[in-house]
Amino acid sequence: MRHAALAGLTLAAGLLALAGTARAQDDERMALSSELPITVEDAAAIEKGSVDVKVRAFFDRLKGDGGRNRLTFDPELQVGVANGLALKVNPGYRVGNADDAQQGDVKLSAEYNIREPSQGRLGLSVEPVVSIPYGSGSKTTEAGITGRLTQPLGTAAAAPRLHANLSWRHLFDPEPGERDNRFIMAAGMNAPVGPATAVAFDVVREQSQERGKADNFVEVGIRHLVGENLAVGAGVGVGFGPDSPRYRLLLGVQRSF
Repeated sequence: MRHAALAGLTLAAGLLALAGTARAQDDERMALSSELPITVEDAAAIEKGSVDVKVRAFFDRLKGDGGRNRLTFDPELQVGVANGLALKVNPGYRVGNADDAQQGDVKLSAEYNIREPSQGRLGLSVEPVVSIPYGSGSKTTEAGITGRLTQPLGTAAAAPRLHANLSWRHLFDPEPGERDNRFIMAAGMNAPVGPATAVAFDVVREQSQERGKADNFVEVGIRHLVGENLAVGAGVGVGFGPDSPRYRLLLGVQRSF
């Protein structure tokens, strides 16, 4: 698995080297930066009246007996209620033969963009969230907050961007063996490689609700803008560590109104 993780990093480095030779032909591609095709997200600007619908799917091939699988559907509706403020609803659901399949979570959140990442300046956003479980064997409610930092590597709109995400989650009324509090950390980079295409990579560590376990990933993805308001993305992740899935496949579509 260590060799697989190194291979993922090598691929990511090659994509970013290619990205460094590309130049922007328009600013529209950087609209893709707000929703990368992988786990890490940026502190994107939010406009009043904007509406975004995202449909994402994640397939995880898990370790353990029988080669268990999990397919997660992760739709999201985001509405800009003011400049710099968006409300989100996210009714995700998991299927497959994994232990947490046939379950889902409705996430309600509000993202506040404290500072927009533009003209080479650091961007910052915060997003409090409540996650309400449903489905077979559903667990207790979880709440927390996510902070996002984005640093453009230059003043041009098409400059590559560095991203860092840190999330804290608190589980109400945990069962024995479950964490009261857990953290999710991600760091990565995205860069344009064409007039409407960007590549991205990240490293992710997500503590599980079960004590002593965590998922670790290296991910690489590509995102392409189809017209002005439609984007498609795909990515692949390689897990490392004893508890992580073997690999992850990611697909997504985003429509802006």
